Amino acid sequence: MRKFILFDLDGTLIDGVNDLVMAMNQLLKQHDHAPLTRHELEPMLGDGARVLTRRAFQARNVSLDEDALSTAYTKFVSLYEATAYRDTYLYQDAEATLRQLHQDGWEIGLASNKPTRPCREILSILGIDDLFVTIAGGDATNVRKPDGGHLAFALDKMGYDRTKGDYAVMIGDHANDVNAARAIDIAAIAVAFEVDDTKARGLGADAVLTRFSQLPDALKKIA
Repeated sequence: MRKFILFDLDGTLIDGVNDLVMAMNQLLKQHDHAPLTRHELEPMLGDGARVLTRRAFQARNVSLDEDALSTAYTKFVSLYEATAYRDTYLYQDAEATLRQLHQDGWEIGLASNKPTRPCREILSILGIDDLFVTIAGGDATNVRKPDGGHLAFALDKMGYDRTKGDYAVMIGDHANDVNAARAIDIAAIAVAFEVDDTKARGLGADAVLTRFSQLPDALKKIA
């Protein structure tokens, strides 16, 4: 039996909110809109950069048509990449835990609604890209979480085969992660790092983590 583990990125492996806020506020400034605080932007995350762009403008009482949204989204991604992710960091014990999982035989993949290129760049900058068999961002396929097809795509790229007894689990901080896992009948673990865990405990996951170092034990209990 092979063991597969998929991770979300933002809020699961990394805290990258400050870079997102910086890029979005640069975009809003270009359109003469007031900036967003981190507290305002955080609830907008989880559904990809295009949806984030729409929500940010809606927060400033601006509705963008599809053409304007596409233009704003493209500019936002460019501004975000230009931050070089200077204020993005791994959660405590994330790298050590990932390397332990790799040594224990887990095949590791990423399934994020963030575009693939920033996902790859961030993992490379943080020095852990070597651990990932597959990096599937929100533009890797034609569906995104909570659609289970996003996870199925990533697992297929990794060689997952349920008929051979393979086991898979999704790790994430958002309802989208848990719901996508349930859609393809794999296990789900919710995380709440540096935030209150009330929301995570209400997602219906198989386990909830408040520290990354808890992950190996949680996997032993549910696998």
